[in-house]
Amino acid sequence: MTALSPLVCLVLLIPASAEDRVVDWLLEHPDRLIGFSVHRVAARGPLVRLQADEERVRGFAERVEVKLVLERELCLSLVSSLRVLLENVEGGYWMLPVEAFGTFGHLSRHELVRESA
Repeated sequence: MTALSPLVCLVLLIPASAEDRVVDWLLEHPDRLIGFSVHRVAARGPLVRLQADEERVRGFAERVEVKLVLERELCLSLVSSLRVLLENVEGGYWMLPVEAFGTFGHLSRHELVRESA
């Protein structure tokens, strides 16, 4: 049996109104994260309720997707904390295994470790 990757990609799907709250919270914990990105997306599915008339017409809702690459155990802890932070927010998350994580250009693995430390 193949061992699970120690790294995962945590994907959060949240309303734009919760973006600042989540980003501020993540920035307050720089020692815990490898890094994250924030993207505006058009979303549809079980994590999204189409509420505005425009959303129902288009069939999609504008949401924010936050992606983080971090260690699996840290991810589980982070999700527990986010459940409290986002208790009254309509959104969700999923985790994906990270097969590889590397750099391009002038970044070296040593610089990545120093930056996240």
